[in-house]
Amino acid sequence: MRIDFNTLKPPPENIEHTYTIAFIDYEYLFISFTKQYLIPPKLHEICDEIKRNGKLTKIYVFGDFTKPELSQERNHIRTITSNIIDCGSESIMIKKDFTDFIMLDHIYQELNENPAVEQFVLFTGDGHFSSSATFLKNFMDKTVGVYGLAGSLSRQLRDCSSWAKEMVVIDDDEHECQINLLKNIKKVVNRGMIPTFMNTVEHTIRIYGGDHYRYIQVLSSLIEQGYINNENRITFAGKDEFRMLAVDWERVNRELAVIA
Repeated sequence: MRIDFNTLKPPPENIEHTYTIAFIDYEYLFISFTKQYLIPPKLHEICDEIKRNGKLTKIYVFGDFTKPELSQERNHIRTITSNIIDCGSESIMIKKDFTDFIMLDHIYQELNENPAVEQFVLFTGDGHFSSSATFLKNFMDKTVGVYGLAGSLSRQLRDCSSWAKEMVVIDDDEHECQINLLKNIKKVVNRGMIPTFMNTVEHTIRIYGGDHYRYIQVLSSLIEQGYINNENRITFAGKDEFRMLAVDWERVNRELAVIA
């Protein structure tokens, strides 16, 4: 899988030479990516994209990393920046607003303390940032770029920015993932072993390499489409249940042309 960055409002000319700081609402990105595509944000592709549209000097990443789904993401984020701002709060109030507040605070701190910054790039779809984008652009003469996942970028925020792009995840490796997964299942069955969901994913990665989340997505899709059944089974001891993958090889050969 890869990300396409579709232009909604074009950047100014020579934008690649502009002194730039990026602010990433990771909570927004992570929830949007995992909900729509079952994968975490592809941060290196995002980082490379920012560099094509500015002279990147700093990246801030914001999120409530006390949440279980985000708690393991710090190591992933550290591959592009160490500026990780944990917005966790013990308050029972809506934490997402707290994350927005802290992100806005850092934007204005950079504006005040680092006047050399020419461009602020925001990764968020939240319309709450519209007023800030307007202020930065119209009254501080800063360039404001905005990125949001397709279908979740506020129209108002887009209109208030200097330029805007939407991110779309493209499935360009699905067939290869199908081949690797099904080959692995066939090998396991031929050895008299029982294929299960996570064992299949992990064993496929060890043999062929690839992205953990992508294999989960493709295998889930094969099950949803009926090419593989996830059948309940009982251990030989007759106590514990588990789920075994059973492939409809005739249909796979006929419709997917994956394994002869």
